[in-house]
Amino acid sequence: MRILFITATRIGDAVISTGLLRHLVSRYPGAEITIACGPLAQSLFAAVPGLKEIIVLEKKPIGAHWPSLWSKVVPTRWDLIVDLRRSLISYLVATKKRARLGPDDRRLHRVEFLSTLFELDLPSTPKIWTTTAHQEKAQELAPEESPFIALAPIAARSDKTWPLDHFVTLIQRLTRSDGILPKANAMVIGAEQDRARLEEFASKLDAEHLPGLIGCPDLLTVYSVLARASLVIANDSGIGHLAAATGRPTASLFGPTQPDLYRPWGKSVAVAQAPLNEKDRKMKDLTVGTVFEAIETILNS
Repeated sequence: MRILFITATRIGDAVISTGLLRHLVSRYPGAEITIACGPLAQSLFAAVPGLKEIIVLEKKPIGAHWPSLWSKVVPTRWDLIVDLRRSLISYLVATKKRARLGPDDRRLHRVEFLSTLFELDLPSTPKIWTTTAHQEKAQELAPEESPFIALAPIAARSDKTWPLDHFVTLIQRLTRSDGILPKANAMVIGAEQDRARLEEFASKLDAEHLPGLIGCPDLLTVYSVLARASLVIANDSGIGHLAAATGRPTASLFGPTQPDLYRPWGKSVAVAQAPLNEKDRKMKDLTVGTVFEAIETILNS
């Protein structure tokens, strides 16, 4: 069986879509799966069972990336095309079955909404597959004997980024001798483009910091490291979704976006959202105390 799975560009959306991959891997054992996704998300799928190929969709002007994808997939006769990008590919390529995402349902969290594509009784929880090599690399970066807090303090948008000095104050409170995680190390995670800001931020932390994951392009290594963390604190970002998928305690910080629809999906996730101020929510108004209380909730549960 040949399956074409067309998924997201953004990391968070790609993580959410892995719940459907979990369903497909389980329902069609032995299937060959080809995944089309954006360049930021491609490493996320490297260990998917049955993976045949990852096709990277580099966005081009006036949608020129879609004809490029079509030319790569049209020679194959597919058994199933799953299209989460609402393109026309599944109608322009031979396939026995197609599942194309319809209009958004704003009443449902994104995980629940994607699960309606196959009428699943329960939401299909995100699932990340890794290899022994990723786990060994994580052991090098974050030895098990070193408890640590993973921090992803910068989001893709400034209005989704909690002030860095708030992060510093929070870590001081968490790691002091009478804190929840006394003397825990810290690890800073973020994009290469933010390296200067992140390194300056790390230098201000009272906690000892492990070598960071700044600019690491391999999401499965990042995931494997997050799976060792005592706590992950992240803005509304792809790293927050990746952390939640590990099952480790995750504090997700929200401002103007809607956690009911987009919060990281997992049993050990606590959301702290900035208060509504007149007509909007500003991250600077989210207090350290509010985030601390959210963290207490998940660590004490």
